[in-house]
Formats: sequence, C-alpha cells, structure tokens
Amino acid sequence: MRRAGLAVLIILAVAGCGGRSASVSADHLGRLVLQRADLSKAFTAFANGPQVALDNSGTPRADPTRFGREGGWIARYRRGATRRTAGPLIVESRVDVFKSSEGARADLAAYRAMFAAQPGGTPHAIAAPAVGDAALATTFEQAGAFPVTYYRVAWRFRNATASVTVEGWRGRIHAADAYVLARKQQSRLARG
Repeated sequence: MRRAGLAVLIILAVAGCGGRSASVSADHLGRLVLQRADLSKAFTAFANGPQVALDNSGTPRADPTRFGREGGWIARYRRGATRRTAGPLIVESRVDVFKSSEGARADLAAYRAMFAAQPGGTPHAIAAPAVGDAALATTFEQAGAFPVTYYRVAWRFRNATASVTVEGWRGRIHAADAYVLARKQQSRLARG
C-alpha cells in the first residue's frame, strides 16, 4: 500500500507541475517569434522589435490595448533572390500576449476578419496546420509582371496569438513553407 501511495503522490506532483505553464508570459516577447536560426542561412533580419501602430494600422487588430493585450513583437526576414528562387523570399513572424485566453480568442477572431478583408488580392481560406489551440490560414496573390503569392497562418495558444506570413514567386512557394515555420514558432510558444 505504501508503494501505491507514493505512486499517487508522484502522479499528483507531476500533474500539478505539468511541465506546462497556464499562460504565455509577455516578459520575453522577442523569444516567441521566429529567430534567424529557424530559417535558412540565406535570410537576414530587416525588422525585429515590439509591434508599433503601423504594424496593424487599418485592421481589426489596430488597437494596441485590444482584448487586454499586454504586448506584441514582430520579426521580418528576407533573402536575395532571382525569378527562379523557390520558397519564401520574405518571412514575417508575430506574437501578441493577452491577460487571458479569452483575449487571445477574440484576437484570433480579429485575424479571421482581417484575413477576409485582405487588400491587394482576393484571399482564399485554406486548411490550417495543427498548431496551438486553434488556427486558420489563407492565401492570396498580388498580380503584376512578377506575381507574388502569400500564405498566412494565425493561431491561438493559451493566452497568446501568433502568425507567420510568407511570400514568394507564384508557383515557387507553397502552403507547406508557411506551415513548417508556424510549427517552429509554436515550439517557441510552448517552451515559452
């Protein structure tokens, strides 16, 4: 009986710790977005810091205090390319942390509205990768002499939302390019 009691205590202790915190902390937002090491060596950062008003201007996510938001971060990367370059040419990674999971749910709904009203091309909802607690994804194309295709994934994880946007030449970039990066960023959120 003593062994059974000890086993129950160990199970309760592990369940109590869970190795998983109840929420994502806003203390180190810069660690929760994609890092240079998450991308191929061809990429360089051209923006990496707290989100500013311009980053969400004109969208349902424009209010920096929306839904109890505690802070956000954005990182953007690019690489040199020719018309034959396959895969992403530009990668954008975002995170927003809220006081509660309800705030994150509301922000994911705002992402949904933002994706539906995407300027510059008609968006098409696509199957979202299995990341976080809930996710959505879309694609659209920007016409021109050299058409560019965009893939966007947004998701909620506990009290945070995150997104990854990739852009590349039409026919040379695929949804899987965004999904791989979304999973890498989700790993950062889970470690948190």
